Amino acid sequence: MGQRIDVPILGLARLLEAIDEFGSRRGRDPYTRELLGFLRMWGYGEDLLLLAWDLGLVDRYDDYCEPVSRRLCRFNKLSDLGREFLRR
Repeated sequence: MGQRIDVPILGLARLLEAIDEFGSRRGRDPYTRELLGFLRMWGYGEDLLLLAWDLGLVDRYDDYCEPVSRRLCRFNKLSDLGREFLRR
């Protein structure tokens, strides 16, 4: 018999909704620090984000935090699979 993997469906849904809401409010994808602050959950939120990335629900990419900044941030956006997950 295989091992049962518990996936926090409600937590993933909240994370994906937050990414979508942030994008619609600000017109851009949130970087990780912004997203975790927006959710107000740092440790658990980061674990959820990495799980969503492993499951293919979120795409992550590196870019400058602000156009005039030299600091790089890791941005998060919904993948097509993540959008499908939210629709259901």
